[in-house]
Amino acid sequence: MDQRLDKDSELLLDALRGLAAFVVLFAHGFELAAGTAFGWHTPNSEVWRWARAIFGNADWCVWCFFVISGICIHRSISRGVASGQFNWWRYGMARITRLYPLFLIGLALAVVAWSQGLDFAVDEVNAKPWRQLGASLFNLQIFTTPFPAFGPSWSLSCEVLYYAVWPALLLLSKGRTDAATRWVMVGSVVILFGIVMLWQIKPERSSSALLQGLWTTTALFPLWVTGAAMSSRWEAFTALITRQVWLIGIVLWLIGAVISIVFKHNHSEGFRMDMAAWYSLPGLAIMLAGGRHLGLAAKPHLIPLCRWLSQFSYPCYILHMPLLLLVHHAGAQVASLKAHPFLHAGLSFAIVLTLLAFIGPALERFFMAWRSRVLSGETRA
Repeated sequence: MDQRLDKDSELLLDALRGLAAFVVLFAHGFELAAGTAFGWHTPNSEVWRWARAIFGNADWCVWCFFVISGICIHRSISRGVASGQFNWWRYGMARITRLYPLFLIGLALAVVAWSQGLDFAVDEVNAKPWRQLGASLFNLQIFTTPFPAFGPSWSLSCEVLYYAVWPALLLLSKGRTDAATRWVMVGSVVILFGIVMLWQIKPERSSSALLQGLWTTTALFPLWVTGAAMSSRWEAFTALITRQVWLIGIVLWLIGAVISIVFKHNHSEGFRMDMAAWYSLPGLAIMLAGGRHLGLAAKPHLIPLCRWLSQFSYPCYILHMPLLLLVHHAGAQVASLKAHPFLHAGLSFAIVLTLLAFIGPALERFFMAWRSRVLSGETRA
């Protein structure tokens, strides 16, 4: 059954996408400042270790992206799967035309940044990233590490895999979301256990980009599927979320964010950072489902802002890192700025934020209109 989102929930999801993208931009801007001042290795100072763990950490925002994506994608395909009219070709075209235009612009900017010897959080830029470039063109960079200066694209690689796996599981389960969800949860635990066993038997495999990518994709899939499961029973689920439960959910989500901060402060392995998402998931689901308690639909002055944040989200997320590196590199030519790394990085952040605020939503609207024309043509055909 098609479970429509209420207006308050739609506006909350729109706003959170934009705010999460802004936090990711801010975190990378802060890390750029700290990296310029102290190098990419954290200095021997508890103050700066905590500062970088708190302000240079946006993992908890990426978790939010995954749950929201699961909600939205399930809504778009559930009726077709249930009726037996799901069309893989149209579904693939819808996903490609949504992701790739801005993704390819971001990849092109990353190639320009790499040609200038720029990358983020590394001491030495990969001189021959051809494997990463080839994988990126198919959005499989999670298994090779992303192309230089294009680190955030790892999450799109996960998204593309989820886009492929979820409808396949729904079809195998004859449209039963609960059954497909159980397959994902059980399968995720089995795959993660298998990877841990392999790492125990062959410790040298712990540095394998392929296995690390498989671990991250598998560990975070339950977030995406939780969003899909929520979407399938949206009205019943949201009815359970009283204002008190909603506030508790926000607290639980923030506790998960704090766990992520502690892990980053302690320089925990990447797989521990991924598992921190599981601590935050119950609170995140409750927080998203309680959108009606904000009453955004009853505040007309906020509705355009929520819509704008939604249009700002994807361009900001996918374009910000190469732009940040290129703008920062240009500023490095000014001696007075180079002598003040935090001022330098702060100005770079402000310029990129301003640029993305002006061109990001415009690009999003342009490509969404183009996508609509392409998909309309496919429907007629």
